[in-house]
Amino acid sequence: MVACTQQKAPVTASHDILDSIPKEKPVLEEKYNLDKSKYDKVVDIIFDNGVVQHSKLPQGVSAQIEGGDIRLASHISGVEFRLSGLCNNGSIALTSDSSVLVTLGGVALASRKGTPMKINCREVAFVQCTGSATSYLVDAPCDAKADTVKSAAALETMGEVVLCGGGKLALCGKRRNAINGVGRLLINDIVLMVESSVRDAISMAGGIAFVKGNIHINSTKDAIKAKKGNVLFLDGNISLNATGEKGDGVQADNIYMYGSNVSIKTSGDASRGFNAKGSVYILDGSLSVLTSGSATFSPKKIDYSSNACIKCEKAMYVGGGYVNLENSATAGKGINCNGKLQMNDGILLVRNYGEDIVHPTIADAHASAKGIKCDSTIAINGGKIEVLVFGKGERCEGMESKDEIVISGDASIYVYASDDAINSGANLTMNGGKLYAYSAQNDGIDGNTGIIINGGTVIANGSGSPEQGIDCDFDGNLRVTGGTIVSIGGMMGKMPNVPRNKFSTQQAVAWSGIELQRDKYINLCDEKGNVILSYKLPRSIARAGVVISSPQLKKEGTYTLSTSDTPAGGTHMGNGLFAEGKCTTADDAKSFTIESLITRVDAEGNIEAIAADTADIGKGMMMPPPPFAKGEGGPGMPPPDFKPGMAPPPFDINNIPDSIKKRFPFPADGKMPFPPPFEGIRGKDEGYNVNNLPGGGW
Repeated sequence: MVACTQQKAPVTASHDILDSIPKEKPVLEEKYNLDKSKYDKVVDIIFDNGVVQHSKLPQGVSAQIEGGDIRLASHISGVEFRLSGLCNNGSIALTSDSSVLVTLGGVALASRKGTPMKINCREVAFVQCTGSATSYLVDAPCDAKADTVKSAAALETMGEVVLCGGGKLALCGKRRNAINGVGRLLINDIVLMVESSVRDAISMAGGIAFVKGNIHINSTKDAIKAKKGNVLFLDGNISLNATGEKGDGVQADNIYMYGSNVSIKTSGDASRGFNAKGSVYILDGSLSVLTSGSATFSPKKIDYSSNACIKCEKAMYVGGGYVNLENSATAGKGINCNGKLQMNDGILLVRNYGEDIVHPTIADAHASAKGIKCDSTIAINGGKIEVLVFGKGERCEGMESKDEIVISGDASIYVYASDDAINSGANLTMNGGKLYAYSAQNDGIDGNTGIIINGGTVIANGSGSPEQGIDCDFDGNLRVTGGTIVSIGGMMGKMPNVPRNKFSTQQAVAWSGIELQRDKYINLCDEKGNVILSYKLPRSIARAGVVISSPQLKKEGTYTLSTSDTPAGGTHMGNGLFAEGKCTTADDAKSFTIESLITRVDAEGNIEAIAADTADIGKGMMMPPPPFAKGEGGPGMPPPDFKPGMAPPPFDINNIPDSIKKRFPFPADGKMPFPPPFEGIRGKDEGYNVNNLPGGGW
């Protein structure tokens, strides 16, 4: 229906992961613009209750009348059919070999036997609504075969149809659909109201494009469905409401937003706002989706089908506009993408209030509530993202990728979640931008393969031991070459994850085993008292691990760590991070000199220099702990001469073999801190909500 103009060259600074990204708003093809001067032959059709009349027919046009029903056939071009009047049991069926214009001037048609209006046109058929009066089309409410007629609708079309004219059209699908078509539909400058539909409101075999107008749709199943085509939003105001199970706001192969103000509400179980069998592209406009309901269970698949504000089987792209997603469904998702997800610009807000769901008898059958779930790579190159997941549960995560996450450019990201705020199956790479991650019950950022920070600002808050601000299981899997990093949470052993990767080049300091109090500040200053950074603590932690890395930290430099009741820095950088100022003398100040890549400072002020690890990222998950023996840790590694059938030597918890020490972090006294102390991290209500966020947002 539309032709795209020349695309702009991609931004070189972005990390592009999609094969193709649409850049420009499509231009309407000329054949879809109504030129009234081409339709110089006029046929007036007047409905008067059970009677229908027509004016003189031009040669090449024929008509058959039976009561209030009229069938028209046109074999010539340039004909306009003008409909008016009222009939509670009438219909019009029009077949044309050429493009045709149907004008609705306040006509009201209801058919007791079937469809009130059918149009079968080999070329483009224009249906224009004119005047201030609303035109009505209502299909048969008393049809006994309603469930078996798949094409049943108030308006049935074959071919390409354009709704236009600037007037008002109200449709009611008493049997099945409001509009059903074999072909494509373009809605241009019209007020379209679907008061109700038993199933899908608009169901087209081909594509659907919204060019201009005000559209309000109520449906039981899908509000808009393109069975084998794309849906394009170019302009206009579109409001969609779907109430039934698996009833989507929009379902199509691919969905493109170049403009429009789209508002969607779905309330059925396993319903979606946008549901694309292919991809979703949002380049401009405003999209708001409100989804409620619950997940449905399939005994055949032994799996749940969840609600989602946006669901796509392939890729999703956000390059501009405003997207506001709110999901209160049990085990629902804000975004559920089976392919890659890329964002270059725009505003994306995700709110999720749903809980996890577990099958009562099948342990492996469960579904979780997530803000953004992606089965492939997530690349964020710009724009603003705020993800809030308030549902409590073991898997209620903010942003999850089964593959890698790459953040670049000027992106601003804020994620709050009950479980991990951010979880990446592969590497998480930070090249620029600002990232704030807060977990109420788990890790702030969990990189299951590795975390690479080359620039930008990262603030990560974990809930307490053993959950950390930044967790990548093994210190060698954390690499820092630039940027400002503040990681606060618990510890696994004597200190939290530190950037010991052999390619790390930026110094870091770890302040371990300290007591942190909510609303106080952690301050890092140089030997002249200049503030490197000051951070407001969003929670209290009894045995905390703090990791700070900054380009201002230099080898052989002397620095001070302390806490205070007020920020030491004078400039608020956002989310409780301050810079530029002077530190004052503090009772708990700990002074240290950087001698190696990592400097560890414990609660008593003892200093330990830690060198880089010899291994690179790629070790992956830390090996699970050995099985317990009589509740005291686990058995040690067998000696080199151990043979099958021999009993392993007894395990001494106070004499840990070196082979185990290399795999697990242990305190200096050699005693095994296992299981680690839990500090009430599960189910703790810290009083945060959508109007009271930790840090306050970027």
